[in-house]
Amino acid sequence: MKNLILLTLALSALETTAKPFRNSARSAHRASVERALLEVGPDGKGPGGALCVGPGGKVADVPGATPRRQEMKSDVESIEGAGKVQKIKMRYGPYSVPNMMKKSVTNEGGALWNCGDAEIEKPCEECTLLGLVAGLEYPNGTNANIDTGMWMHHMVAFTVGPGRWDPTCIDQPTSLPHFAVGTSPSQSERSFSSGNERTPLNMVSKKDANGGNKAGYHLNKEDNYRFIVDLMNMNMDDRTVYLTITYDLVDGPLPKGWSNLKPVWFDVDQCGMSEVPAAKQEGKYTLTAKPWTPNFEGEVVGMGSHLHDGGVNINVLINDKSICDSQAKYGENSQYIFKDSKNTMPGGEKVAEKHISSMSTCFYEGADAKKLDPSQSWGMTGDYDYQKFEGNLEGDGEQSGVMAIAIMFVKVAPGNVPMPAVKPAPAAAAPAAAAPAAAAPAAAAPAKSP
Repeated sequence: MKNLILLTLALSALETTAKPFRNSARSAHRASVERALLEVGPDGKGPGGALCVGPGGKVADVPGATPRRQEMKSDVESIEGAGKVQKIKMRYGPYSVPNMMKKSVTNEGGALWNCGDAEIEKPCEECTLLGLVAGLEYPNGTNANIDTGMWMHHMVAFTVGPGRWDPTCIDQPTSLPHFAVGTSPSQSERSFSSGNERTPLNMVSKKDANGGNKAGYHLNKEDNYRFIVDLMNMNMDDRTVYLTITYDLVDGPLPKGWSNLKPVWFDVDQCGMSEVPAAKQEGKYTLTAKPWTPNFEGEVVGMGSHLHDGGVNINVLINDKSICDSQAKYGENSQYIFKDSKNTMPGGEKVAEKHISSMSTCFYEGADAKKLDPSQSWGMTGDYDYQKFEGNLEGDGEQSGVMAIAIMFVKVAPGNVPMPAVKPAPAAAAPAAAAPAAAAPAAAAPAKSP
């Protein structure tokens, strides 16, 4: 607790002293905040729980809010050999998101920045997930989106439990996202993610109605959920919202004869907080993730992806050949169109008019890959083009930070996939050059991040 208090004080100092900076300086500031996060843990093992620093955060339930758990009608009522398919919407939080005049620890107005939440209710005690889609709602259940000034910047779900491990961070010395929710890559895996496009990850294909594919993501009784929640509020008043996830699932043990699914996370800032500076201020550029050699084997089921505004597409690659081209679409309905006539915020930030409203996915027949094995080299690229699609500008007139993420699901045998023979990194092993968590503001944060 003492270290967490010191971190909060240090980051509060960064918040009050930060000014508008150029892109490289913003990147340095963000790095200093991330180093402070790593330093907070006693004996390099983290604070023992999730972190949520800066203005806003998780708050008490709003009186009269719609139910936190809602049973709905599933598109696929039953699957042969598995039984009834349930559709359940879970409402998480609620989260208070500060208004545009309040600055986060990374000097962003109206931002609830990467809030870790370790108290997340699963949709079941034990079940097999077949589909997920995220959303954002006001307490009364109405949709919260860009047309009302709210933005689900991103959320990340972690499954924590015996036998869980993260394939692309298990061999890294540090992993900030895992640390932010009080765990490590040897104890958990990133199992779902969404940006404001809210693309459904549908693991149920037409074959499944007849029991054809026989695969799903199984949640064990011993597993628990933890989230990173990053939200934006473009209004002049604080807003309280609920993050939602709607699950399609089969309750109980993994159905007989079915395979499990294991997630693999691709990221241009792998094992970091995913956001990087824009490579250019105009025109085209490509972000490239570090290559990954598979550390388990299985059958590729499919994948989904996430970009920021200005993004065109994401390609997932095997040996430099694309096996999934996930395309962004913009402003497909009025909820994804920002209605302010000037699109300019009080701090000088300029918000794009049209925002990403969907990303295409590659599942089953849409994924041009059938297997995952150690002979391959996997990669990912994210393409941006500000001439084709407008980005969002910071108060200094530069493009805001960007992301390129993909999450893939691989069919494996029932039970846990054996962890590779690598020495797992501690949950919060800090870099040797990290600054003390409670250092003076000038030493802790030279600049502002996007």
